[in-house]
Amino acid sequence: MLQTMIQLWDQHIADHAAVSDVILRSEHSLLEDEETREVKLIIAPVGAEQPVASVFLFEIEAGRTYEVEIELEYAEASLTDEMLSRWERAKEIVAEISLQEKKRFLAPGQLAESSIVLDYHFMLDIDGGEEAGREAEIIIKQAASDLSRLLLL
Repeated sequence: MLQTMIQLWDQHIADHAAVSDVILRSEHSLLEDEETREVKLIIAPVGAEQPVASVFLFEIEAGRTYEVEIELEYAEASLTDEMLSRWERAKEIVAEISLQEKKRFLAPGQLAESSIVLDYHFMLDIDGGEEAGREAEIIIKQAASDLSRLLLL
């Protein structure tokens, strides 16, 4: 199902952005007999460098339940009135989107990098069958549409 979700994202984001990288992470717990899988899609807007979006697909229950987390990162950005205004416009598209400011320092007072991240997430429950596949496609199509609009802000 993860492969299908990757294809759906690629198909539905294509008008305004492109999937530039796909990263699959698999972790096996040494303490518990448990494996987790995560896919990270890097999405870049067509004709622009900023922002870069990441779509994380976490498999919660194999083949049934997934968490989808979407982040838009504005590198070298700081918290300004313009960024707060962009966040307000983003909340008109996705009401539960949040803003976080990330800063990394090399020493006290020596800023190495800063960025602003807009992010949100949702759960995707797929109980199998053809109907569930159609429902997942509708949800991913809407999420890709929302992300396309967010990339244009």
